[in-house]
Amino acid sequence: MITIKFEAVTQSFYGRTIFQDIDAVLQSGTITAVTGQNGSGKSTLLKLAARFMLPSDGRVSAWEDQKELRRAELRNKLAMVTPELRFYPRLTARENIAFLLGLRGLELTEAEYLSLLVRVGLREQDVATAFTGEFSTGMRQRLKLAALLASRADIWLLDEPGANLDAAGRELVLREARQAADEGRLVLWATNDRREEAAADAAIHLAGH
Repeated sequence: MITIKFEAVTQSFYGRTIFQDIDAVLQSGTITAVTGQNGSGKSTLLKLAARFMLPSDGRVSAWEDQKELRRAELRNKLAMVTPELRFYPRLTARENIAFLLGLRGLELTEAEYLSLLVRVGLREQDVATAFTGEFSTGMRQRLKLAALLASRADIWLLDEPGANLDAAGRELVLREARQAADEGRLVLWATNDRREEAAADAAIHLAGH
């Protein structure tokens, strides 16, 4: 069981408070949605959960069973899908996936890779030789989801995961997130999509300041 705790967390930038006194407990087996208007700090909260940054006040901690995870231990257990994730434009989908997994010490067989493409709705004939710089935004978003699934991460941090996807793609996100939670993963996503919010087991609403 993995738990991420926010205790009286406040975040400010350049003297401006983005959000304050956030208390939340996120756990394996659940989807938590972070909602709020643009600029309310949704992406920032995900970065705090990953401990890519520290809060201005309060505490964010991660636990596995009764053991607190150090920052490096936490990062080894999580994967993110964010607008900031970029693929190397002059590499193919296969090469980009291989590179990202290599950073984790993982690799996919060709059969596993082809199965992954089918799972995220990418056709092998469309991506086999094409550079990712030639992909549509929707194709790149599906490839991000493929990288997420291949990572085998216990924690999913997703920033607007349905962005740039058609209806089938957004349904894919909902289905995979629910399956991940049912398999015991912790899913936290920042969203303004009503279906994603409704699909979550809990929500953190950021009012903005």
